[in-house]
Amino acid sequence: MRPSRRSLLLAAPLTALGLTACGGDDDTADTAGAEGPATAPAAAGRFPVTVEHALGSTTVEAEPQRIVCLGWGSQDVLWALDLQPVAVPEVAYGALEDGTLPWWEGHFDAATTQFLPNPDSGEVPFEQIAALAPDLVLAVYSGITETDYASLAKIAPTVAYPDQPWLTTWQDQATMIGRAVGRSAQAERLVSDTEADLAERAAANPDLQGKTFSYLYATDANLSVYLPGDPRVDMLHALGLVDAPGVTALARSTPTFYAEVAKERVRDLDSDLVVGYGGQTREQFVADPVYSTMPAVAAGAIAWLDDESLVSATSATVLNIPWQLDRLVPLLTAAAQA
Repeated sequence: MRPSRRSLLLAAPLTALGLTACGGDDDTADTAGAEGPATAPAAAGRFPVTVEHALGSTTVEAEPQRIVCLGWGSQDVLWALDLQPVAVPEVAYGALEDGTLPWWEGHFDAATTQFLPNPDSGEVPFEQIAALAPDLVLAVYSGITETDYASLAKIAPTVAYPDQPWLTTWQDQATMIGRAVGRSAQAERLVSDTEADLAERAAANPDLQGKTFSYLYATDANLSVYLPGDPRVDMLHALGLVDAPGVTALARSTPTFYAEVAKERVRDLDSDLVVGYGGQTREQFVADPVYSTMPAVAAGAIAWLDDESLVSATSATVLNIPWQLDRLVPLLTAAAQA
């Protein structure tokens, strides 16, 4: 089984097209300048604001009250900004029995937020969205097409991804959404606080510093490797790990966020430690006669993600990163010490 679009969600380097204000700016008393953003209360947002993105330029005339989320992660940013969406995508991977994700606890309110179809389907539920009478649609980390965007924009102002489909960093998610809802300063503080948390965890785990890694999606028959720019990979960079030479070579010739590799060429991905998940358990992965030829696998230097919720969290947001790191860092440290 190949990894689904959801399981291979991606992010790009920090290359948002730019966020510009029109009329007023946002929740800051002044626009951010050389001295950094001002610190007026987040609720004091000024409108209209305009957000530039890959599919156009979207102006939000007034503070949105009914926000619909498409794709992945936008709802997490809204909750982190103390806002409630009226609709979010259904979770198909890693969900709890009630259809939510663990880090949604205390945020998701079924009385005010309904589910839209899972984005894996590739279908945008235009009629369902229109019936919700939204005043903003957030598709910042999604795969909507130009045609989808044109249809959504007729329903409500719609903010798409900064560059390529499914290619948005967690930082850009936060800052673009913060601008769209008039809470830029609050969003920027969330980003800086999260980056500080990452730096602290990196400093507290010196065994990770400078170790090479490859991040695999492995099944009995197939192998994929995540590349720099994907949120999973970039998160490990922030913790001090570095790409294996074979991963670096693949990234030079691969325009997407992952590459398929013939299973018998797995040694091209040799590294100090292996991070992965897929259609195998850790025990099956270690016992596989091909994967076990990797020195890291033979040595037990493996951070294998058997928890689907943790796998889901690795498509990072400002809301789930602390939850994710509490579980991921111990796995990485154990692998680095093997």
